[in-house]
Amino acid sequence: MLALPLQQDGIPIADDPVIIAFGAAYLLIVLAIGAWGWMQTESTSDFLITGKSIGTWVLAMTAFSVIQSGFGFVGGPELVYSFGTTALWIFFTAPLGFLLTWIVLAKRMRLLADIRNVLTLADATYVRYESEWVRGLTGFAVALGVVAYLAVNLAALQFVMRAIFGIPLIWGLLGGALILLLYSMLGGMIAGVWTDFLQAITMIIGAVFVFAYAMSFGGGMENISQNLASADPALVSPFGALGGPETAILVGVAWWILFSVGAAGQPHLITKFYMSRDMTILKWGAPIAAISYAISSMIAFSAGFSMRAMVEAGQISETFSPSEVGPVFVLDHTGSIIAGLILAALLAAIMSTSDSFLNIGAAAISRDIPRALGHPITDDQTELRVTQAALAGLTVLATVVVFYSQALVGILGAISWGFFAAAFVPVVVFGLNWKGARKEGAIAALVVGMIFNIVYNAIPEIAAVTGTEWLNEAIMATYPYPAAVPAEAIALLVAMVVFIFVSLLTQATEDERAVPADLHALFER
Repeated sequence: MLALPLQQDGIPIADDPVIIAFGAAYLLIVLAIGAWGWMQTESTSDFLITGKSIGTWVLAMTAFSVIQSGFGFVGGPELVYSFGTTALWIFFTAPLGFLLTWIVLAKRMRLLADIRNVLTLADATYVRYESEWVRGLTGFAVALGVVAYLAVNLAALQFVMRAIFGIPLIWGLLGGALILLLYSMLGGMIAGVWTDFLQAITMIIGAVFVFAYAMSFGGGMENISQNLASADPALVSPFGALGGPETAILVGVAWWILFSVGAAGQPHLITKFYMSRDMTILKWGAPIAAISYAISSMIAFSAGFSMRAMVEAGQISETFSPSEVGPVFVLDHTGSIIAGLILAALLAAIMSTSDSFLNIGAAAISRDIPRALGHPITDDQTELRVTQAALAGLTVLATVVVFYSQALVGILGAISWGFFAAAFVPVVVFGLNWKGARKEGAIAALVVGMIFNIVYNAIPEIAAVTGTEWLNEAIMATYPYPAAVPAEAIALLVAMVVFIFVSLLTQATEDERAVPADLHALFER
């Protein structure tokens, strides 16, 4: 028997015309931006990287918003509610990831777009390593990771659609996916970045108001902390309540590594650097994105903490699942205008972020993998149409994943992030900063990173859905750490070590030989 997505009994439905109006208006705005993007799109370059046309503030806001999105608004409160301060190792660490990513990649990625005609991440790895194997594996990893990331956002979307319009989760999932597909096929990245900018501003404003409402609802931080500590002191300990005391430390450190270093491996973030008008506008992007992310994260920890504290104090009943904490708080405990603003911004966030994922995933299918196999699509208009057609397939596949998955939105988001981090941090960051990086090291790191995540993340999730618990037990018996320690962080560290070791093992006599002549400028900046 097919299992419907997560239970919906605990999600309040907005019967307030103000909230419904906000949601409907945002959907119309998103579709209008998509139609405008269609009129502005004349080539694959326009569709994928906006023709290198965006400025500092738009770049910074779109970078922060594609990272925050549905994970931050649904998965974030969920993790804080469930595990307390453990989740803060994500939200207080991620801003550092923006700074690190800008330092090691921003100018190099933008310069690469000037030196060569690169539109995708796989284009960049092919140019650097001159290997079709690297290009093909990069494209495959992007397409695979995009499905999981899309699932995160669609899982969040179904809750928001139900909260605003009162429809069953299944119709929120299917209807939301259909609107997303239409928007993405119309506007491409041009529509995506401007929707990102709009919803980023809305999220920042809304986060400040939600934080104030949450602190008031919980009786202030001191009262919230006392209620949580009375129920479980681990909830407010430095490392939280995910696992025992020692395990929680390992989880916190693992998430610190994953969400600081791992940011530089997120293709939906780093390919944004292709889009800037020129390199001079990159200077202030990192602090703008980092500060914006930090402010928007106030929604996650304030709502999660206050709701858990009130449940533990007996002030409210736990009639909702952890995945529903964010929508429940916004609808039940903020004013109509703030609730409408936040939920509408979340709709836009999910749409624009998913649009980014769909674009990079579809490009991997229509551009990167065919070129790696020696059968490129040579006509630009045909490539554009095939890219748009690939959007439909990815959307359907991600919708099926949400339909069957039992994972929490927050955990699924961390897994998706980790998959990209393990695959691309070694290949891209080391490759564009170290002349000694080799194609053999890139191939080894891509294969090891993907296999590690598939074995210790994807297969256990499949086993949970199919009821084959013996498979999960057999796999986790080979995992050297407690089950709560994220395998994606270990995969990142293993892939980095493999990349360095294999590159050193296969180096030529002179490092210069491994770097194409026109790319030497990348290492001089």
